[in-house]
Amino acid sequence: MSANPEEACSRQAAAVHHVLRDAAAALAAATGTEAVLGAVDQALTRLTPPDHPHEVRIRMPEDPASPGDRPGPDHSPDLVPIEVRTAAAGPLGVLLVDPDTAATPGLDLPLQILSAQAAQAVERISLADELRRYRSLHEVEALMERICDAVLIIDADHRIRYASPSARTVFGTSALPDRDLLAFVAADQRPAAEFLLRHVRTGSGGTEPGRADWTIEAADGSTPTVEVTCTMHQPQDPAAAVTLTLHDVTAQRRLEHELTERMFHDALTGLPNRVLFAERIEHAIATDRGLTAVILVDLDDFGSVNDTFGHAVGDEVLRTVSRRLTDVVGAGNVAARFGGDEFAVLIQNAASPADVAAVTTSLSRRLAEPIRTSGATVVGCGASIGAATTAHTGDAHGLLRNANLALRAARAAGAGQCRHFAPPMADRAGQPQLRSALAAAIDDGTLLLEYQPIVALGTGRTVGLEALLRWQHPDRGRMHPGEFIDLAEDCGLIVPIGEWVLATAMTAAELWHTTARGGAPYVSVNVSAQQFRTDGFPDTVTHLLAATGLPPHRLVLEITESQLLPDDDRVWEALALLRRGGVRIAIDDFGTGYSALGYLRQIPLDIVKLDRLFAKGLTTSRRQRDLMQGTVTLIRTLGLDVVAEGIETEHQHQLSASIGCIYGQGYLFSRPMPESQVPVWLGEPGAAAGDGFRSLYEQ
Repeated sequence: MSANPEEACSRQAAAVHHVLRDAAAALAAATGTEAVLGAVDQALTRLTPPDHPHEVRIRMPEDPASPGDRPGPDHSPDLVPIEVRTAAAGPLGVLLVDPDTAATPGLDLPLQILSAQAAQAVERISLADELRRYRSLHEVEALMERICDAVLIIDADHRIRYASPSARTVFGTSALPDRDLLAFVAADQRPAAEFLLRHVRTGSGGTEPGRADWTIEAADGSTPTVEVTCTMHQPQDPAAAVTLTLHDVTAQRRLEHELTERMFHDALTGLPNRVLFAERIEHAIATDRGLTAVILVDLDDFGSVNDTFGHAVGDEVLRTVSRRLTDVVGAGNVAARFGGDEFAVLIQNAASPADVAAVTTSLSRRLAEPIRTSGATVVGCGASIGAATTAHTGDAHGLLRNANLALRAARAAGAGQCRHFAPPMADRAGQPQLRSALAAAIDDGTLLLEYQPIVALGTGRTVGLEALLRWQHPDRGRMHPGEFIDLAEDCGLIVPIGEWVLATAMTAAELWHTTARGGAPYVSVNVSAQQFRTDGFPDTVTHLLAATGLPPHRLVLEITESQLLPDDDRVWEALALLRRGGVRIAIDDFGTGYSALGYLRQIPLDIVKLDRLFAKGLTTSRRQRDLMQGTVTLIRTLGLDVVAEGIETEHQHQLSASIGCIYGQGYLFSRPMPESQVPVWLGEPGAAAGDGFRSLYEQ
């Protein structure tokens, strides 16, 4: 007996109802268009006969309708759009089905319902995505509001496409989009800025971001200095956008400049000091086409001026002398104060020795004139003068040495005398005999090392010891490096002497762990720039480490700041190679060389040793302390350890610690000691290396 047609229709309607209900539930939970399509496909599978193939697609609301909605070679040639229209919302349908399915009896209404349900699901998913994008954008903008650095995105024409809210503090305006970035850069820096951007776009710098300092000419009239970092997200695509981060470093650069100026100029007279003068000599020798001359001036009996009239009058005399020197030598040359009553003059591009002689004669006459001070005191103050030119030497060190020999001869001749260097002066100085004795010093055992502790200022623990070279000369007695190192460099002995020092110091240091309480201290060895330039120097150090068994982290190599040259690639390569091997590098006598604070960022370096003048200056004035504290803060910001040299009093100890120096060295803690006393020193309670040392070389 066949089923009642009405019952069959009722069961079929119920089945369709269940399918549409299940589809509605699946579509309500769908989070993407693929899930929507899957729910519709599953519903059609249940609504059509088992052997009936079907095809269904979703047309997104933003997709344009094409004739026939042809999907491609892997699908049927034509798909039929199933649309539902309402008076309020218009067309809702988004389904495309194959013609056979569209023509299946009884599926017309279910297909329309499925189309409407799918349309609602797609719209809901689209709105949710849009809301998430909106929230993300606002979160990014809120984050950018809190970031102090300005962030820009520029196109291939250097036009600003995006500027973070903080950019207005740099550029003095928030009206930045579509403006030319280079128009805000100081005119003299624009070519370099354009080159940097081109360099980053072409990817010639590799994956590293480009960096530079720019002066911004802001819309409000301010001129901040910013440190710019440029990042290319699509390397080697000149049309791609570039992201720039601009960090305001105006105050930092101003402090660096002030500190550098004070390091390079005499505070009393304003003249260049010994440091800057030495740099100017190097530059003059490298660029002058004529003769370069150095004239040294030593005021005669200046000590009696201070003793008789007081230091205020003495300072006024020094300032007057500096003005007279500047007037005589002219704008094309350099006058400097070396300290005390010593001055120097650099003559550039002199046509002949006679021109230099004319300047020394003018200086002698001008300085011999009485000086009338503001207090109506009349002071007579002549000068002894020694001069040398590049006619007898081709380097700055030799020029200064020859000028010193000439000055020594002038002093020996009496007050107010001038002398010009001649080769016999060097012979009379006894250099040949000294050179011969120095050549034999290694073999005859007259070279020796003493060690001076470097301590943690907070705990007094010894973190390292500096090896100090001494020469026990048979006639002159104990000689310090300043008395013979220049000679060793001139005659080529610095390399074998330096290797002997390294081997001796490293052998001694390897044994310290047996007597030290806690961790063994490191040994610090002074190395000449000439050694760093020697072929195979890093290999020599590596060989000595292996031979002595000393761990690399317990060796610190010190190079004097004045020996560092910005274009000395061989030195930089040797420094970098040694550091990669675990050896630490220190810059010694910082504050007496030519490098500015900002230059330390480029040096492969771990430790900065402040010249003893820093410790001495701490006790002179509050302003001096503030400047030194700024120096130490900047150095530590670069991630470098700071050692204050020349600490001789407890007051200097406390002040050095208060401005941020973690380590110190000087007579207050210990004088240099022979090797035999080091184990005894390290065995003393509180003297051995502890946590302070580990922070120095394990950070």
